[in-house]
Amino acid sequence: MSGETLGLVLNDGHGLLLKADGDLAYAARDQKNGFFTCIAEKAIDLGQFAEGGENEDEDTPEPEEDQPLPTVRLETSRRSLLIAKFETGGRERTLVVSKPRGQVVVE
Repeated sequence: MSGETLGLVLNDGHGLLLKADGDLAYAARDQKNGFFTCIAEKAIDLGQFAEGGENEDEDTPEPEEDQPLPTVRLETSRRSLLIAKFETGGRERTLVVSKPRGQVVVE
């Protein structure tokens, strides 16, 4: 883990823990890791809801097309959490990265 990363959580597509490290290791001990997958899924739902405006039929991408998935950023008094859902090798994953507050760069 780099010096700027405090911790991480990696879940499978169902919210089951694959890895927890650093300051997010408590998620594994307390079985709270599924919460992060739920947040990522709700962000996707909100994004689809926001895009479904008045002109739903115009320029609507086909379901097979890859759509960018949202990244959720949560800030506390001491850290920032980046939560993202992605697919790799045909499998869904949720990744959470913890960084000291003020050091998060989202591209």
